[in-house]
Amino acid sequence: MARVGLMSDGPHGFKEGDKVWVEDGDGKHHPGIFVGDNESAGWFGGGPSAYVVHPEAHKAEVVSTFRITPRDE
Repeated sequence: MARVGLMSDGPHGFKEGDKVWVEDGDGKHHPGIFVGDNESAGWFGGGPSAYVVHPEAHKAEVVSTFRITPRDE
């Protein structure tokens, strides 16, 4: 029997609450928490993206899923 995924379970394997690293434009990695996939990304011609929060910086952002990697702590 196949597993039915949650909306936040994307092909990348992240789920809501996962600790991740987010790469910025300078190649630096910042800690974040995966919130969910940006379902409207395809409507505007962009690639796959996701919502990530940065607790230490008190901000959230939409980033390309290619910039997100798992963080083990």
